[in-house]
Amino acid sequence: MPVRRRRTARPLPALPAEHCAAKSRPDGHPGTTVIEHCEEVGRVAEALVALLPDRVQGLLGASPATVAALHDVGKVSPGYQFKYFADELVARVPELRGWNRSSFEDRHATISEIALRAYLEARGRDITAARVAGAHHGVRVEAPSFREGDEVLGGQAWARERARVIERLEQVFGPVSSEDVVQPDVLAGLVCVADWIGSDERFFPPEGVAEEAGDREGGRMDTSLQARARRAVAACGWESVAVRPGLSFEEVFGFPPRAMQRDFISFVNGPGLYVLEAPMGLGKTEAALFAAYQLMAAGHHHGIYFGLPTRLTSDRIHERVRRFVERIVEGDSPVRLAHGDFWLRAFERGGEEFGAGRSWFRPSKRALLMPFAVGTIDQALLSVIKVKHHFVRSFGLAGKVVILDEVHSYDVYTGTLLDLLVRRLLEIGCTVIVLSATLTRARRAGLLPDIGLDAPGNGYPLTTREAGGVLSQLESLPPPDTPVSLSFASSSGFDLGTLAVEKALDRHCVLCVANTVAQAQRWYNEIKACMPAGAFDCGLLHAKFPPWRREALENLWMTRLGKHGDRRRGCVLVATQVVEQSVDIDADLMITDLAPTDMLLQRLGRLWRHRREDRPCAGPEAVVVAPLDPRFEQVEDLAEVFGKANSRVYDPYVLWRTLQVWRDRTVVRLPGDIRGLLEATYATPERPLPACVESARQRLETRRERLRRLAAAARSDVLGFGVQRDDERAATRYNDYPTIGAVLARSAECTRYRAVLELSDRTQVEVERHRPDPRASARLHANLVTIPAYRLRGARTPEFFCSHFHDDTVLLVMDETGDLLLDGRPTGLRYDDERGLQLAAGQTALEDVRAGRWTESLAYTDYDEDYDEDGLDGFEW
Repeated sequence: MPVRRRRTARPLPALPAEHCAAKSRPDGHPGTTVIEHCEEVGRVAEALVALLPDRVQGLLGASPATVAALHDVGKVSPGYQFKYFADELVARVPELRGWNRSSFEDRHATISEIALRAYLEARGRDITAARVAGAHHGVRVEAPSFREGDEVLGGQAWARERARVIERLEQVFGPVSSEDVVQPDVLAGLVCVADWIGSDERFFPPEGVAEEAGDREGGRMDTSLQARARRAVAACGWESVAVRPGLSFEEVFGFPPRAMQRDFISFVNGPGLYVLEAPMGLGKTEAALFAAYQLMAAGHHHGIYFGLPTRLTSDRIHERVRRFVERIVEGDSPVRLAHGDFWLRAFERGGEEFGAGRSWFRPSKRALLMPFAVGTIDQALLSVIKVKHHFVRSFGLAGKVVILDEVHSYDVYTGTLLDLLVRRLLEIGCTVIVLSATLTRARRAGLLPDIGLDAPGNGYPLTTREAGGVLSQLESLPPPDTPVSLSFASSSGFDLGTLAVEKALDRHCVLCVANTVAQAQRWYNEIKACMPAGAFDCGLLHAKFPPWRREALENLWMTRLGKHGDRRRGCVLVATQVVEQSVDIDADLMITDLAPTDMLLQRLGRLWRHRREDRPCAGPEAVVVAPLDPRFEQVEDLAEVFGKANSRVYDPYVLWRTLQVWRDRTVVRLPGDIRGLLEATYATPERPLPACVESARQRLETRRERLRRLAAAARSDVLGFGVQRDDERAATRYNDYPTIGAVLARSAECTRYRAVLELSDRTQVEVERHRPDPRASARLHANLVTIPAYRLRGARTPEFFCSHFHDDTVLLVMDETGDLLLDGRPTGLRYDDERGLQLAAGQTALEDVRAGRWTESLAYTDYDEDYDEDGLDGFEW
């Protein structure tokens, strides 16, 4: 380990700031100087701020462009110059010859913070700008106790050069004034984005700017730095939105509003928090979107982020939001998908979206910066978690209308983070609209921490508004009840295949919803075994298909069971929770595993969603598969009674409580029974429980409290130190089971650094260790599935995948039977396009049970990511 040199007798001379380089040319020689780059970033920040609404500008203080310009002052240091331009530094400052670069601190963001703090403290000013500068790479690094002028930073001569740069930039952009900064993290997000754009060499080449084509003023080219910054910002997709005024609901959506929609729209009269509770299929999405339009038209907000629980739901809502945006804005304002797989779709369309911004930000994150975006809740949750760039997300969301759908579906961990997010969004100038069909009073109270259970409304539909600390509520006239015939079937003796086939042959559209992938596959096999060949359509849908196949299945079944689907003959779709919510499918009969009350109600919401004249039955029907006579003596017996796989997905106590509330019912009236069923399930029991059930309830409460603490520990501090990767899968959901990605291939010719693959979709790609290929990456990701990590214990990413994946990802190759091999060895898994990923023939879960894992390898709740969303309340055995 190199040893720092002792302090020299004579002060170390400094390289004049005008000669300190920030960027290198293509030939490796110094290019753009620190001062030039700082001015470019400052001008980009000016262009960005000019496009922000007053509501957001007011959060940034009086001198956001100055703060942005000062971000790289720390590059005026021997450590940074040695790191990248050692030859040029020694040539200009011969006294540094023989010095080891490790003698100096080289983290320039840290040096920027130290230099700015010293400069501002010496003048009695607030030091927020210094902390922002220290975070401009996405996270503040906890620096040693260095002081400006220390030899490790270059001594007094280099400190004077940094001070000169600060003074010069203040002359250009104005004095640093951060005392009036309302939201430092939003300011930090602005600085990050300005730096990314200001570092884009398409607009700011390190060798200087040649003759440009672009803006012309008065017939002459405007070649000023300000004009170049404006062009760069526009080219990166940043734009102001012109909203068409005075549109009616019917002009926007093509149909008149329902009573609930009219009530909600009239109730949303300004910024604040709105919680809309209304039945499934009543038009909450359109009500929220039109309310957002009115807030934008009134000048309160400048964009919308629509967050949903899963990727399937966000994919499906995207098209509806896109049509909505086309009707309300002047010109072209594309709606971006913001979840992690969006960039795959960009390549499917030719790579235009991805190519424009790849050099400075991945599109899944950049989407939050656009005026309109649809994605998973995870992308917004990352703004309140200790991850890199969390404040960039705050900046992207600031001042928008944020719509959060299906809030009931989150576990305690994610739900706690969601409560933090709602409060954070209100602080940064957002209006938050929360939508739910099955929200309990306690869950509503969590969203209203300053008001809590003083929000007593029990109507349904119900809108709760909190603005300026004032609470108000509005009850709407409920729609007529739809009675759903309800029956229970024993989980041990029920012949699901016979019932489903019988009904499908009688023109029923049957939807079977299983709690796990493995159960769904078993049900599908039962139905296929007893149905006449070709008698009706029968399909399987879950998250253990690779994306290319899953998208094809989704498109097929969302059309087949959609509003305009072909109902001339029956069909059967076997699925998991991916069809549970925010999906417009319409069935006549549902067969479902027992699940918590809110999940059962959501599943029942897929029945008779549309008015039809040619139904094969007098009313919708549902069959719940459950243990009808649960017997147990010990708390551990509950998991046996409800099935260990189900008990891994959903807490056994909640399943027991749900069964007590539902088992004697023969009819459920929707929406009339929703409130009563929810409160009866989740309220604290009034009577003493059997001892083992009480033990199960106590375990549940202990686990919930632990998850709350974990969520609180994950919360980000303003400009705090990030501790996690910026990865939506790792930070926003709590999962007891680590997973690993696996690319599925039909054949492979591999060496250590190169592979030629025929993927599961029968496309061919060639990948190499040191050759990034975005189109190949897109194809690989389209053939990717996640697998429990213990199934592939010790597996590591092959060298030829290293340019294509950030996380551990392996290659699994199918043999002639479909069994999946890892490096030629059996994995106990197989794949086919009909059933997806499954246990290989002859494999059982017995080994997993004996090892204490007690669940089949694919027995996960199926919310797209293998996140145990409601099963997070399950026991840890």
